[in-house]
Amino acid sequence: MTQATWTAGAVAKILGAGLLLWTACVAPVLAQDDHKPKFGPDAVPITRSADFVRTAPAPDYWALSPFYVPQTTGASCSLTSVAMMLNALRGLPGLASERLVTDKQLLDRLDDDHWRDATADDGEGISFGELITYVRRSLNAYGIDAEVEVWRPRDSSPATLAELRRILSDNERSADDIILLAFDQGTLTGDIGLGHIAPLGAYDAANRRALVMDPDRTWYVPYWTSDARLLEAMLKPDRADPEGSGLIRVRSRRVSG
Repeated sequence: MTQATWTAGAVAKILGAGLLLWTACVAPVLAQDDHKPKFGPDAVPITRSADFVRTAPAPDYWALSPFYVPQTTGASCSLTSVAMMLNALRGLPGLASERLVTDKQLLDRLDDDHWRDATADDGEGISFGELITYVRRSLNAYGIDAEVEVWRPRDSSPATLAELRRILSDNERSADDIILLAFDQGTLTGDIGLGHIAPLGAYDAANRRALVMDPDRTWYVPYWTSDARLLEAMLKPDRADPEGSGLIRVRSRRVSG
């Protein structure tokens, strides 16, 4: 997850109000209600709705799913999402000596102390702007020639929603492009609001819903949410991104070496 409304490492219990403030990228543990549904009304797990990926080509889903792994720390959703994106764009290496991209391998290759610290167990995560930078650097590090398109919604108007639908529909046509979503997780799942990053698994235009390949595997599986709700989640401000977040679409042109 990205930096969220609350400071990482600071879990504060407000006794008088009976509320818990949760750290950036740390899923709520102590506050779990045993009787609360796993997902809120705006998210449908793929375990209950798999028809689209079974009957439609769903190229992004099938490019990503072999490399779908959990984030390794509570703050490493950005790192894991970028690693999944790189693997999906590269495809399975042909030689036994070639490794898949892992969180550790990606950090070691970039040798970036800030991203390493931000995604550590006690890290605060990164902002959407920082994610853009790390996507570009990661592509260069792995020799992937790609166009990086950044889309950041400014409002929830019908025109903005139409533009989001156009981008998602266009992206669904092939596996040559992968979208990373930056959004407020709680807006979709019904849990505590936290800035988060996840790859887009698929877009079902007929039903106007997006499949979020959430790397927060401690709590979730891939889930569908409406494109309108996804837009709302992108617009939700947090400490790192007071103007909201958006998406990054990476279109591969060629892979070198």
